[in-house]
Amino acid sequence: MKSKIKVLVVDDEKQFAENLCRVLSFRDIDATAAFDGDKALKIINSSKNFDAVVLDIKMPGMNGIETLTEIKKISPETEVIMLTGHADIESGIEAIRIGAYDYLLKPCDIEVLAEKLNEAYQAKKIKKYPVLWPRKFVKEISLTGFIRLETQDPLNKAVEIFEKINLGTIREELHVLDSEDRLAGIITRSDLIQEAYNKNPELYCSWKELAKHPEWLPFKKIEEVMRPAPNIFAHPDEELTRVAQRMFDHNLRYLPIVEHGRFNGLIQLKDILHYIGLEVDYETTYDEE
Repeated sequence: MKSKIKVLVVDDEKQFAENLCRVLSFRDIDATAAFDGDKALKIINSSKNFDAVVLDIKMPGMNGIETLTEIKKISPETEVIMLTGHADIESGIEAIRIGAYDYLLKPCDIEVLAEKLNEAYQAKKIKKYPVLWPRKFVKEISLTGFIRLETQDPLNKAVEIFEKINLGTIREELHVLDSEDRLAGIITRSDLIQEAYNKNPELYCSWKELAKHPEWLPFKKIEEVMRPAPNIFAHPDEELTRVAQRMFDHNLRYLPIVEHGRFNGLIQLKDILHYIGLEVDYETTYDEE
């Protein structure tokens, strides 16, 4: 029998932490709550068998960054996902540099968090970026591997794409293109779950179940369900720091890259924070010399 993922949720908002633990338990995750950094460290130090930690950044006393630093000393193999409603570039860079697995913004879709915890569990002790060097521009770290989704495609194609890209990362939404490679809209996993529920209100429909049963979806085209594409994007020649701030301002983990009105890939906030942090380290090293 597969053992449950063991997670520690650390947040000074007691009700939030307890509710999150309860919801995660419905997704077969063994979650324990701690309400401050000191208590979290005592729990980890006594057991040292947590697979992952969900850690709030803004906490009284020992804050999330300080707690993260100590966790990595006590249990360096434990993956830590920072979860915060007070995002900024500096704290994001610092968290990634210290060793956080990812940096998510509140409010975070519970399905996304649950799958991110599964991803962290699978990636334990594996470094995704074994060799990195400073980069400054969007075009240098853009994600160009893109499975095309068009307005006329059926809903089940979106399910297929979500499942394929989830082999490497967790995505909450897909960008929909028209026949001329222009952004036409977005469709989210929540949209698809809602459509399945509308058709089958008697069924429990989590994303995991929907992925197994795409036939639960109504026969609709993507354009009938998709949301308008927000007018927020990055240009290939933009500096990473400017794009990161835009993503923080709009609570985005992925941003489309558009050039001459046409879709040109995606950029991920996590990747930007990695490379901005490396640029800071690089400049500091040479300044010291």
